[in-house]
Amino acid sequence: MPIRSARVIRAILRDPGGRFGLVVVVALVGLALSPARVAPFDPFVIVADEPLSAPSRHHPFGTDELGRDVLSRTLFGARISLTVAFGSAGAALLVAVPLGLLAGYLGGPVDAVISRLLDTIFAFPAVLLGIGVVALLGTGIANVVVAVAIISVPTLGRLTRVAVLSQRSQEYVEAARALGASGTRVVTRHILQNVVPPLLVQTALVMADAVLLEAGFSFLGLGSRPPTPSWGTMLDSGRKFLSQAPWLGVFPGLAVTLTILGLNALGDALRSALSQHRW
Repeated sequence: MPIRSARVIRAILRDPGGRFGLVVVVALVGLALSPARVAPFDPFVIVADEPLSAPSRHHPFGTDELGRDVLSRTLFGARISLTVAFGSAGAALLVAVPLGLLAGYLGGPVDAVISRLLDTIFAFPAVLLGIGVVALLGTGIANVVVAVAIISVPTLGRLTRVAVLSQRSQEYVEAARALGASGTRVVTRHILQNVVPPLLVQTALVMADAVLLEAGFSFLGLGSRPPTPSWGTMLDSGRKFLSQAPWLGVFPGLAVTLTILGLNALGDALRSALSQHRW
């Protein structure tokens, strides 16, 4: 496993898109863990005599309507986006993978029930479903994580099910059964490791969707609440001053775009690398 993982990483680094995605993700994780070390100002400090200052050497991204440094708030906003991305992807995997494993391996009525459940959730438009969940649970980042996780479960669950269906009739699975291995052991020790590669790729794409959904929910006032720095809330504030201070929306918008491009590029590079180096 370590040798094969190292080969996959080297393949990603040889891919220009993979390098770009990896740099973006590593930089964002670093910012999310310790934004105060990079941000030039406290993102919450209000400077009454510097409202809507244009980008300058002192404030490279300018200031907002309250005189707060936009660069600092953009950097701190990475924490919210990455929290939602990792939190929702992790929660979705915890639910979707067991459901997909059960549906794919057991088949029959279990597969029918789980598949119908996933199809029902998938039938709802993602944004509409997320708004409904947040409206039911209340606003806030924790509830946005729950909403995005629910949106992501059908995609990951169906992918897991299809991967299990393609593996359960393989010779190595039949051999394990013939040797007396239990169903649980066959799934956890033999099938699951072959399901991991496509799940890794899809998880990167799910995280990209999570960043976009979080920004959208915060833009609508359903996510983080002011004065917490969030790219979505910053976009909402920038909308009000679009002609007077366009930088208020441009920089958080670029941050969202760069993050989504990075995660998608990493997912594509990971797919290519895993297809070349089988686990």
